[in-house]
Amino acid sequence: METSLSTSNSLHVKFTNFKYDENKYYFLFITELKAYGIGHFFKEAISKAFKIDFNKIEFISISPDLFEQYNYDNVIIINNLPPKVNKRKSHDEFMEEISQSSYINSIVDTILENQNELFIYMFETSPYMNLDKKKGVKLIGPNKDIVSTLSNKVALYEIFAPLVPMSNFFIADSFEEMIKKSTKLFKDSNQSLFVSLTKSAAGANSIIANSIDDLKKKFSQVGNEVFLITQFIPHICDPTSLGVVINEDEVYIAGVADQRIDGTKFKGSTFPSKLPINIQKEIIKLTRIIGKKMAQLGYRGIFGCDFIVTQKGEVYFIETNPRKQGTTMEFCCTLKTTLPKDSPNLPELELYAVTKNKKAPKMVEPSFFEKPPVFWGTYNYKIEQRLTTNSYLPQQSGEIQMFENIAKNKISKEFMVVEHIGQDFFVNEGSFLGRVIAVGKSHKDVEDGIDMGRRILKYTIKNIEDTNFTPQERCFVCPYYIKGLKNAM
Repeated sequence: METSLSTSNSLHVKFTNFKYDENKYYFLFITELKAYGIGHFFKEAISKAFKIDFNKIEFISISPDLFEQYNYDNVIIINNLPPKVNKRKSHDEFMEEISQSSYINSIVDTILENQNELFIYMFETSPYMNLDKKKGVKLIGPNKDIVSTLSNKVALYEIFAPLVPMSNFFIADSFEEMIKKSTKLFKDSNQSLFVSLTKSAAGANSIIANSIDDLKKKFSQVGNEVFLITQFIPHICDPTSLGVVINEDEVYIAGVADQRIDGTKFKGSTFPSKLPINIQKEIIKLTRIIGKKMAQLGYRGIFGCDFIVTQKGEVYFIETNPRKQGTTMEFCCTLKTTLPKDSPNLPELELYAVTKNKKAPKMVEPSFFEKPPVFWGTYNYKIEQRLTTNSYLPQQSGEIQMFENIAKNKISKEFMVVEHIGQDFFVNEGSFLGRVIAVGKSHKDVEDGIDMGRRILKYTIKNIEDTNFTPQERCFVCPYYIKGLKNAM
């Protein structure tokens, strides 16, 4: 029997379509909706590990994403913003809201009346998540305190600089000290500097500075924070790796992809990497070194590493992402199409690492340098300034199936636009308008899909017209479509 739980006394619950069914086995998946699909892979992991009928397992996705509509099962949206406003929420603030939500707490209590345990699976663990203090609730993911340490860029350099190639770095304990040290570095080296706060997910709180004025403009309102200052290394590529820290002896590598970086801002990734095999081997080797050091600190679970590659082929480590980074869903789909059918997926590897400190049965790494059956790319349409949307896009789903269709040669290329926020939304700087996922049999297939998806997203912005399109090419969602055709006649 399905039961709807009341939200009347719970603040900030903006949407829910969850109905409790006492005949189902539940887990919570706390994430932005861009990673919703990973929940399906963790569902597979639980089914295999605990011998639970796959069809009896359901996950409840708790997210901060404010959209016009939701084409997702069992989703709960928690956010304190007013209607029709989209602004990206800080991860820790979101965790705090979830932990304090009477609605979420009532769901947890109700589930535990019929289950001996309730797993909480998270895109990124946080010290502000307190639901796991309840008896019977178990967090599946890396240790919260270790994640906090590894998310601190200053601590990151202090831990890993003795082990792997990294840029020279300096620490400043205030804005004034940062300006003083940077002034000296500019004078001594005449090179650009990379300056960041201790936390800067996707480059939001960092800058590649060419002058002191750049730094003052970026950080003058920050106050007395701690700053990391490094000498900027000119480079030609920004690869990223994804893996799982299993224990101090074993680090699983899923693969290497190339990032789309605009300045310091992450815009997406493409796979397979275009880098020469010898450089990819070096990245994989460094990722294992980094992962084993993380294991020594007590880290277990999925992680990513970002690197840069210079014109001379030198590889430098930039940072680790102690969480499920932006490529995780796509690598899950990739491994599903390339590895033997009974191989464990990434969430299953994480489950075993966290709960048993060992690898899952039948673990196997992919063949890194063979041509994959699916090429893929992602593009994040991130807003640089405030705007309003004037139309909506369909809520597409089925990324896993899209990958399988390419791998089985049912089709040769495809793309989808996902997580578009909707019509007549006020969108703040730093938020996502939507994302594009493209697959194919070549990098060109992928780039063609990314480009078309980007243009479709752009057309939903008020007062935007892409002049690169002829009237005949313009999409139906474009406000200039009818006008363009009339003018062409």
